[in-house]
Amino acid sequence: MENLFYLTDKVFIKDTKFFYESENGKSRMIQNNNWHHLLNEYGWEKLNKQWIIQLNKVCEHKVKNSLFGCLDCGGNGDCMFDCISYALNSEDRMNLTYDSKSLRSELSSYVTQDIFHKIIEVYQISKENGEFNEDWDPELINFDDFKEKIRIGGNEYWGDFLLLNLLKDLLNINFIVLNSNEITNEYYNYPLFFEYNDNLQTIILLYENGYHFKLVGYFKDNTMISIFSKETIPPEILKTINHLR
Repeated sequence: MENLFYLTDKVFIKDTKFFYESENGKSRMIQNNNWHHLLNEYGWEKLNKQWIIQLNKVCEHKVKNSLFGCLDCGGNGDCMFDCISYALNSEDRMNLTYDSKSLRSELSSYVTQDIFHKIIEVYQISKENGEFNEDWDPELINFDDFKEKIRIGGNEYWGDFLLLNLLKDLLNINFIVLNSNEITNEYYNYPLFFEYNDNLQTIILLYENGYHFKLVGYFKDNTMISIFSKETIPPEILKTINHLR
């Protein structure tokens, strides 16, 4: 039995490969030279030009059409969780295990008193420096209310890099964040609090203009990869984070 899953009326996945169904009903496998046109219907677009230029500088086998894409998975304060959920589900679209609500619930349950105190200390320092942007007060919030803020999510508590580090431990997965700021013209690998582990799967996020996360994918072998193994992660990404020279 064929493993068939429609992403849109025209774009579908068949046995991990991406296809496009034309007006006449004929289907064709999506290729390296047209992925950005055909998958745009679903929301995938090319990674921004500045990042493509940087990645091309360290790419040994340059291609005419960049295979790096990004996908806006949602907003309303849950963009980081939406991106991670999409990536986690991408290997089995028939059984969607995660969404931002379930992921936040797992993370909330994972937080201990010790984790709470460590995070709150950082937020308190951020508040003193005028850098804390949530609507709640880190000086006043208690353990149970903090866990509830994580669980409810949305504009109650946006995903940030402290929560991303907790998700790394919870999910046992690597995260790589490509910072992209058109306002300050800054494009760099965002430093996280953990080392890259070759033996773990990896999710790559694009952090735009200091407030929004998108998911980064790579089109290879007629499929858009959004969660990477050590065999599928592009070497130019590893070079960008100084893991591969």
